[in-house]
Amino acid sequence: MELCITRGQEGYVCGWQSTLGSKNQQVLDTLFVKLKNPPKAIKFDDLPENVVPIPKTSTSIEVSLPNDTKIRIVRSQVEVSLNFSMTDYSSQGKTRPHNVVDLNNLRTHQAYYTAISRSSSADSTLILQGFDWTKLTGKISGALRQEFRELELLDDITDNHYRGKTTLLLGDNTRNSLIKAYREA
Repeated sequence: MELCITRGQEGYVCGWQSTLGSKNQQVLDTLFVKLKNPPKAIKFDDLPENVVPIPKTSTSIEVSLPNDTKIRIVRSQVEVSLNFSMTDYSSQGKTRPHNVVDLNNLRTHQAYYTAISRSSSADSTLILQGFDWTKLTGKISGALRQEFRELELLDDITDNHYRGKTTLLLGDNTRNSLIKAYREA
């Protein structure tokens, strides 16, 4: 966290170092990423400001084969997620000058809204593949319909209180009791 490289921090690859692998192939060892608008400036010796090194890490697991033989597998990789894999949840609060969205696996119309509304314009939005139109045009659930009705009532209560037409302190001030008292008034 001190390096500002967690929780959806974006950046651009600006360099890398590689080594030779066990079969004499090039293997990524360290990726250098220039952070995009980090919350604070980061400075490593011998690197430009806001450039962070991300070294490869190794993970070891033991697996059992069908014949009950156990072997150890080690995987080494630089742990970065490419921007095209950003979830609708992690995109919240970001405006994308170029927004490429894949709606195919999103489950709700709220997720569709979150992904599409990150765009700075319709012209800069690209939808990668087909998607389920019923998520946008189908009926909303009864629970969500009830939520919208209650929000409208709370909006009316607040507006009437602001205009001095009602006393807001009705009942015990919980959502349900406030709405019930307002309906009965």
